[in-house]
Amino acid sequence: TFAVLVWSVSFFGLLFTMLWGALNKRNMEPSTPVKFGLGLAQLGLGFGALWYGAQHHDARGMVGVGWLVLGYLLHTTGELCLSPVGLSMVTKLAPARMVSTALGAWYLATAFSNQLAGAIAGLTGVHEEEGGGPQVIPLPTETVNTYGDVFGKIGIACAVATVLVLALSPILKKWMHEEPGQAAG
Repeated sequence: TFAVLVWSVSFFGLLFTMLWGALNKRNMEPSTPVKFGLGLAQLGLGFGALWYGAQHHDARGMVGVGWLVLGYLLHTTGELCLSPVGLSMVTKLAPARMVSTALGAWYLATAFSNQLAGAIAGLTGVHEEEGGGPQVIPLPTETVNTYGDVFGKIGIACAVATVLVLALSPILKKWMHEEPGQAAG
């Protein structure tokens, strides 16, 4: 599965590089803040797909694998709108003597987001019974709605963040002194 992940990121990375290049040649490349908004939108849609799949589970609490694949696809393409563009933006906007520090802050923010993801996973995970008894994994029918609710809430948060980023993108573009055809990434 790791090989599939690496292959998909490589494939879609090339695809997005070609997409941004083709749009740039036509002076249609989105600005960096709009790319961030597109990435957040895809992240939200990915969690929406996971939520929708959980809402339509079968009698055993099982969800079709297509929803997981769609969620990962949207998360991967959303990541490709954020990460390389963000790294490029940090490199361009940071003062020359502060580039390393700014990139370190970017990666530190990534670490904090991973910590937050772990905390969310811990809140929805299987917990050991009180009294030190054996840990029993609940049936999928007992947990699918819990996970679905979490995915839905994350999807809603991403939708709100998307609207904010896209609404602020003209202001952010102006602050960044980004000219047409100079979008990061």
